[in-house]
Amino acid sequence: MLGTELRAWRKRHGMTQETLRVELGVSRQTIVVWEQMETPLPRLTELALVALDQVPECRTATGHRYTAAELPAVRENVRMRT
Repeated sequence: MLGTELRAWRKRHGMTQETLRVELGVSRQTIVVWEQMETPLPRLTELALVALDQVPECRTATGHRYTAAELPAVRENVRMRT
């Protein structure tokens, strides 16, 4: 996946830069830089995105584990704080 495709992926999954940052354990600035890259993302990042895509019930947000059913409410709460 090219870095420029990351924003569309993130939006498609209903994530903000902040929630994706927490999910991947990187800084928000890293997400910003990756979204501007016209080269492929680092391989481990791509693998982490696949894991987030395939195993949504194991996603984390703000350092806590949430089920897939709880995640939309958590995301909304994070959006309201940013």
